[in-house]
Amino acid sequence: MNILIAPDSFKGSLTAVEFCQIAAQQIQSVKRDAHLILLPMADGGEGTIDAILANVKGQRRFIQVHDPLSKIIDAQYAILDDQHTAIIEMAYASGLPLLKPEQLNPMLATSYGTGEIIIDALEQRCRRLIIGLGGSATNDGGTGMLEALGVQFFDRDKCKIRASGQALQDIDTIDCSNMDSRLKDCEFIIAGDVTNPLLGINGATSVFGPQKGADETMLPQFEAGLQNFVNKTDEILDSAQSMCSQAGSGAAGGMAYALMAYCQAIMHSGFELIADMTHLDTLLGSEKTRPDLIISGEGRFDNQSLQGKLTGRLCQRADKYQIPLVLICGSQAEDLSVSRLSQNITLYSLCSEDISVEYSMNNTADLLKKMILNIINEHSFF
Repeated sequence: MNILIAPDSFKGSLTAVEFCQIAAQQIQSVKRDAHLILLPMADGGEGTIDAILANVKGQRRFIQVHDPLSKIIDAQYAILDDQHTAIIEMAYASGLPLLKPEQLNPMLATSYGTGEIIIDALEQRCRRLIIGLGGSATNDGGTGMLEALGVQFFDRDKCKIRASGQALQDIDTIDCSNMDSRLKDCEFIIAGDVTNPLLGINGATSVFGPQKGADETMLPQFEAGLQNFVNKTDEILDSAQSMCSQAGSGAAGGMAYALMAYCQAIMHSGFELIADMTHLDTLLGSEKTRPDLIISGEGRFDNQSLQGKLTGRLCQRADKYQIPLVLICGSQAEDLSVSRLSQNITLYSLCSEDISVEYSMNNTADLLKKMILNIINEHSFF
C-alpha cells in the first residue's frame, strides 16, 4: 500500500516535518509493508523552508538581523544547490513569533530584518529569491525592507526617516538612487496564498492589523499612511497606484506591494509553488506512483481552508485523482460546511467535547499518535 503523508504545519504546536515523522512511525508500527512518501508542505508561511529542503537539495544559512523592534537576533534562510536560488521566510526576521503578545506594536515594527536577509542572499550571489510572507508582525508597507535595500525616505523638512508603521504618514519624498544595483538582475517570487489588496476594508490593515496589535485608533492611521506611501511611490514609479489593488498586494502588512512595485516581484500561490518544486502532480497523476491514500492536516480547518488554502487545494487534488484523503486538524470551525467535502475525504479533529483547543495545542504530538492508530484500526483502507 502506498501512502502519501503531506501535511501543513500546526502553527505554534507541530511542524509539518514532525507530523510526517509521527504519522510514519505510527503507521509502520502496525503496517510494516506500507510504502510511505513523506512530503511536508507549506503555503509560503511557517514551514516553507522546511518543506522545500525536505524535498529539494539545499543548505540553511544562519545570519544575524534586526527583529521587528530592531533587536539583533539569529535568523536563517536557505540556498538551494543550484547556488542562485534563495528561500526566505519573512517570519524569521519580521514575524509574530519573535515577539511576546505584550510587545506587539505595529506602529514601531519594521521589516528591516527581512531586507537584511535579502542583502545577504545577494552577497551569496543568489539572483532568484523566493520570499514567503506569512506571519508578519509589521504593517509598514515593506518600507523597512526597502530601507535595508538602500531606499531612503524623507519628510517635508528633507530629514531622513527611519521606516516603521507610524512613519508612513510622514513620507514626503522617496530616493531610490542608492538602492542596491544588484537587485536589477534578480527575479523575485512572492510565495503566499493571501489575496487581500493593500488598501480598503479587505486590505492589509483592516484584515490583519488587529492580530499584529493595531487597535481601533491605529487602523485609520495605517490606512492613511499606506495610501501616502502609494502616492509617493506613484511619483517615482510606474503603475504604483494600480499595484495596490492587485490581489495579494496586502500580504505581510503591504510588503508584497513593496516587492511588486520596487523589485518587480511576481505573486505566486505558495502551495502551488511548492507543489511544482516537489512534483506533486506528477506523483499523483502517474499510475506507477499514485498513492492509495493521502494523509494531510493543519492546525485549524474552516471554510477558508476550502477557499484556496493548502488543505483545500489537496482536497481538490484528491477529488481530481480519486484518491481517498484523511484530513486531521487540530480543531475545526463550528460553522464549517462539512457537506462541501466529497465522500472521498474523511475529516478528523484532535479537539472534542473532552479535549479543549488549549490542551490540544499543548499536546498535539501525543494526540496525533493516538489519532493515527485509531484511524488505522477503524478503516478498511488500511
